[in-house]
Amino acid sequence: MENEPSAGGSHVTEQDSRGLDLAARTLVEERVRSLRRQVNRELDPDDLILRPTAPAARRHLFEEACELYWNELNWEQLTNEELVGGGELTEMVFPGLLALVDAWLPRAENGEPDRDREHRDVAHDFLLWLASRLVALRIERPEDGADRARIGREIQVTDDLIDLVSFRLYCISEGEMEKLAN
Repeated sequence: MENEPSAGGSHVTEQDSRGLDLAARTLVEERVRSLRRQVNRELDPDDLILRPTAPAARRHLFEEACELYWNELNWEQLTNEELVGGGELTEMVFPGLLALVDAWLPRAENGEPDRDREHRDVAHDFLLWLASRLVALRIERPEDGADRARIGREIQVTDDLIDLVSFRLYCISEGEMEKLAN
């Protein structure tokens, strides 16, 4: 069995990768169930994908999102610009990435999702990738204190980013977000 590099640079086996994928899917499913209970309505983007994104475009858009994640995360780690009170302002750490997700999920003039122009499938792929990244981060056990602190901050912003992408993907309204914050 061949090893492949993980997002963190270490090697994981194919079996480990399947375990991470399962854990990521479970994490997303639990988040969706929790959102569903909190907003008291159905949330299921798979039923709403009218036009799947072409495979090459889907791969390209997904890779662009991953690259933005790493670039914006690395910039924040270098500058600590958005570090406030011991935590980051996730919306400010990932402005370009969140703008890209918003572009994948355009709204029609009436405020409803524009099903003809959206790339909901790419947003869902990226959400699963974020969940996989979070699971991988949570199992890392660095010995160095600086690495532990860096990973702790990355866990926090990635966890928050999962929520922000989920809110967009599942069309959570401003009013519903306010309820979730309370």
